[in-house]
Amino acid sequence: MKRWILISLTLVPFIAGHIINSTLAIPVLGIALYYVLPLLTTVFWFWLARQYARNWRTIPALLIGNGAGIFALFFDLWQRTGGSDSTINLTLAYVSQLFSNSAPTYLLAKVAVLFEKQPNFVGERSIIALHILSVLYMAGVFFMGMMWEKKQHKR
Repeated sequence: MKRWILISLTLVPFIAGHIINSTLAIPVLGIALYYVLPLLTTVFWFWLARQYARNWRTIPALLIGNGAGIFALFFDLWQRTGGSDSTINLTLAYVSQLFSNSAPTYLLAKVAVLFEKQPNFVGERSIIALHILSVLYMAGVFFMGMMWEKKQHKR
């Protein structure tokens, strides 16, 4: 597969995150997509990592494949901690959260809540932790996909 196509496919989690955000208010469809689409995105991310393993070495592939997610994390942290509410760019804040929305946040949120000082409270710390955990989750899936392909290719 051509490299520019692979790089373009790294935007799929953003599209999945946008679909999840857009349909969440729709009664049955929104909840179904909220649970199913992150799992499908995980399978896709594993497959994409296998394609990357065929075209790049491990470290460049990890950085290129997860680069959009890393930038999204950086921009999200910058928007949350870099200023006041009046300086937040809403478009940038929305787009920077899309990558993490494509991860199964319903599983990762149970860990993210542990970062709060108060029990069973969702605040700024747990939201930041959830975003970091989501990017780490996607990077881990990507790494496993690459290692799977490298192992298969050695045989």
